[in-house]
Amino acid sequence: MNETLMHAHTELFRRPDEEHFASFDALCSDAQNQRARCREVSARELDILFGEDVVHFGDETFALNHYALGQFAGAAKVPMALLERLKPETRASVLNQCFQRTRRHKIALVDGDRLRAVTSDRFERIWDAELYEVIDRWLLPSGFIPAMPTINTDEFGTNARGNTKPALFRSDRDSFAFFYSEESCGEVFGGLRKGVLIYNSEVGAKSLGFATFLFREMCANHLIWGASDVVERQARHTSAARELFKEFDQELRTIANTVSPLELKLIDRAATTAFVAKGDMAAAMTRLNREFKIPRRLTGEVVDAVFWPENPGELTAWGIANGLTSVAKSLPYASDRASLSRIAGEVLSVR
Repeated sequence: MNETLMHAHTELFRRPDEEHFASFDALCSDAQNQRARCREVSARELDILFGEDVVHFGDETFALNHYALGQFAGAAKVPMALLERLKPETRASVLNQCFQRTRRHKIALVDGDRLRAVTSDRFERIWDAELYEVIDRWLLPSGFIPAMPTINTDEFGTNARGNTKPALFRSDRDSFAFFYSEESCGEVFGGLRKGVLIYNSEVGAKSLGFATFLFREMCANHLIWGASDVVERQARHTSAARELFKEFDQELRTIANTVSPLELKLIDRAATTAFVAKGDMAAAMTRLNREFKIPRRLTGEVVDAVFWPENPGELTAWGIANGLTSVAKSLPYASDRASLSRIAGEVLSVR
């Protein structure tokens, strides 16, 4: 499976409950409140000194959080695992001796009296609140909503963590949000939705990025099934991040929750491209095994699934791709499910 399409699944299981939000309004409020509390402070490296669990940043003193301490550890070339084992006074002494100081400036991101992060003066910060403002202005009015499971769940959309929260996540370090079109894009080719995901870090822990794609379902594990036409863009937090933010804004101004003629043309090509000669199920199984390395024990299930009621019922590239994603849902191991879904994407590109 495309790594982009694993993001929502990964976020669901790596985040503690307090980083998983029940609504977009709650997510926006959290980001806006933190931005209001935060300020940026500049100081030369020469004017940075360390105390017991604090840093003297120019004329001001801030408590150190774990992430900021890790940044200083990297700059001082001292293993973080070692620093964590030292007594506070010893840790401060090691950092004061090893931190290389020049006349260059560092920028501190401060939340109250706590240092969230320290970056170079070339760092381009994109606030989560900025991203959410664009989403609220353009994406939600276009008929998109925070993504909830559409299959393998109950009537309330309960996910594998046992709650009904959509795919909205945010912490002091980074954020992730996934939205899909509120209504399926008709019954064309089995029904498709449009998906938009966005990720960011105000402290530089990850790049700014967003992706758009078409897909069929999201299961309770937040795995995305039957995806195609995945387009992802990302940028590190330099001047390129601000340009990408402008691109994101422009993209959302024109996005629609229906399948465009060009997208239909691409899907139609897959739906009319023969995978094997018409009706030759044995040849389809052989090609899946030899060319796409599908285990023989699964090739028959995949070909049979092509003819399930919800699938196209033809041995085209589109039909085989749908058969693959249908069988993937029933596999017990996440790695096997991801592998079949990745191959489904490859099959859509066959000629």
